[in-house]
Amino acid sequence: MEILYKYLTLDDPNVRYVALSIVLLGGVSGAVGCFNFLQKKTLVGETVAHSMLPGVLVAFLLSGVKNPYVLITGAAISGWLSILLVDAITNHSKIKNDSALAIVLSSFFGFGIVLLTMIQSRYLGNQSGLDHYIFGNAAAMSPEDSTAFAWVSILVVILVIAYYFNLKAVIFNPDYAQSIGINNKKVKGLISFITILSISVGIKAVGIVMMSALLIIPPTAARFWTSRLVPMLILSGFFGAFSGWIGAFVSYAKTSMPTGPWTIVVVSCIAFASMLFAPKKGVVYQRWSKLLLKRRINEENLLKAAVQNEVRGKGKLFTRESIMTRQFFEFKRWKRTIKRLVRSKLIHKVNTGYTLSTKGRSYGAEIDRRHKIWEVYLQRRMQMSLHLVHDEAETMEHFLTPEIENEILSELGLCSRFNPILEIHELVPDTELL
Repeated sequence: MEILYKYLTLDDPNVRYVALSIVLLGGVSGAVGCFNFLQKKTLVGETVAHSMLPGVLVAFLLSGVKNPYVLITGAAISGWLSILLVDAITNHSKIKNDSALAIVLSSFFGFGIVLLTMIQSRYLGNQSGLDHYIFGNAAAMSPEDSTAFAWVSILVVILVIAYYFNLKAVIFNPDYAQSIGINNKKVKGLISFITILSISVGIKAVGIVMMSALLIIPPTAARFWTSRLVPMLILSGFFGAFSGWIGAFVSYAKTSMPTGPWTIVVVSCIAFASMLFAPKKGVVYQRWSKLLLKRRINEENLLKAAVQNEVRGKGKLFTRESIMTRQFFEFKRWKRTIKRLVRSKLIHKVNTGYTLSTKGRSYGAEIDRRHKIWEVYLQRRMQMSLHLVHDEAETMEHFLTPEIENEILSELGLCSRFNPILEIHELVPDTELL
């Protein structure tokens, strides 16, 4: 608890620089990554990050100092050149975009490793810290680094807010954006600029190898929770910032633990949790929704079959055998469905059989009515044979909402009290339809 208290109060200047820097980096990278994610260009960040290594090293060779602003400038120039080179390869050759990205990434990174080896052999102690740009070393962050992070974060936020509507239009509907006078090239150039800016300041903290993860994983996690751009930007930025905060704390509590990799581990856990448990889009939610749908269909089929038996004069008491004449139920599925209907008080147990409650009878009759309305529609509008409409209606009856039903009746010129059984089932014997 003492370690946590010291970390939260940020009394230690070193902790303050590291924590604030990584939080700013995570937040800005997460938000900026949304634009590349929505354009399906997530691998651009990976290429740019790896391509920045030679820029950092050339900037050091030319200046002879490790000033963060100088190194950031070199990284940004190298990253921009990589994007231009990818575009040139794609536009002037038969090489596809993914292949061009791989070529540029490996070439620039390989050249960077060669430069780093040369610097290590010639400059000895003066090169100390340059290798941190490969795997990152947030613990080595200085006040100058934190200031650079802050200025870049402010600039990125201002640009996103100022050009938000242009960015949104180009991402979701570039043709419409062009038609209303928005220059798509300039807006895409802006996206590339803020991406390069975010990566160039972050490679020292989390490294070239893992920097792209901060651009890809937070937007991926946020996309599971929302379908709107502003909430996605906020959530993605929050996931990145929160992961950086936790990563810095782990590094502070255990000095042998690196901040950058732990930041990526935390944000990856958030992404996996979002993939599993996010509402509507999460795997668990979707599996549960499908299970509930299957249960509802089974229940409605059983109630409908029981109502049909009553209508045909087979009595109010029903068993699995009597229901099987109209709807097949495996024994296990029958038992589970019956238990749920009894708990819902839609049916009652009577000796060796079951009988519908008033509520269950009304529910089953409504499903039967929907079934036959759809049969009438298929026969009249789709010109489908009376012998084929039943199978189609068997599925649609469970999804026929009151709104759709009203539209169907209106299109057929029928009133809401229309009784479809009087029209369709007097034309063909029940055994042929059911």
